Amino acid sequence: MFAARWLAAAIFVVCVPVFLLLTNVRIAGTDEAVFGYGFSAYNIPAVTGIARPELDRAAHEIVRYFTSGDPDSLLDVRVQVGGAGEPQPLYNEREVIHMRDVKQMFQFFFHLQEFAFVYIVTYVAGVYLWSREQSLRRLARLAEIGGVATAGALGVGALAMLVGFDQLFLLFHVVSFANDFWQLDPATDRLVQMFPQGFWFDVSIGVGLLTVVEGAVVALGGYGYLEWTERRAERRRRAHLRARAAAEGIIVTAAE
Repeated sequence: MFAARWLAAAIFVVCVPVFLLLTNVRIAGTDEAVFGYGFSAYNIPAVTGIARPELDRAAHEIVRYFTSGDPDSLLDVRVQVGGAGEPQPLYNEREVIHMRDVKQMFQFFFHLQEFAFVYIVTYVAGVYLWSREQSLRRLARLAEIGGVATAGALGVGALAMLVGFDQLFLLFHVVSFANDFWQLDPATDRLVQMFPQGFWFDVSIGVGLLTVVEGAVVALGGYGYLEWTERRAERRRRAHLRARAAAEGIIVTAAE
């Protein structure tokens, strides 16, 4: 029984940073405003020769593609280039295959985030509904540990990205993909033209810092609950001593 409780608590602590980080990754990967930021910040219409409305429509199609059910489906986005002529495919075959790989990775992250959320809710509900205050204090302690772990790990990660993002970006692709379709040419391939490495640096730093803040909030919430219950317990102890002393006719000083 002790081992099962320890394992359940350890999984809860791990799920806290997993849920916070992957929630932010999910938002960044499916929010058209994030894509729009990149289009504006890196002057993508001038780089690609594609008008901003067409880029925005492509972003909408990409988000819909990432969130659709079939992990093996291929992305087919057609845009007008130069503002005239028949719409043409936005991406070539190599880029389309890479986008399929990215979609499969995203959907794995989505499922992992959902599992972490369900586990956290189930664990908290179980402690709150069927346990006493001491277990709630333990839950607060676990939340504090999970929040500190989140802030610490992502803080180190953000610092590492600031120091050596290019190497980490390359390592991520080597580890995450079993093929070399991610190796694209910025001079000819629109996928890297639309989403340059600077954009991914901005998004990665944003996700990392936001997760650090969220982890700190969780840790402070757990710490605050522990402090509140400690003070409440101390007030109860003093009230009990005063009541006992009054019953015995003893004068109790404020320090007691």
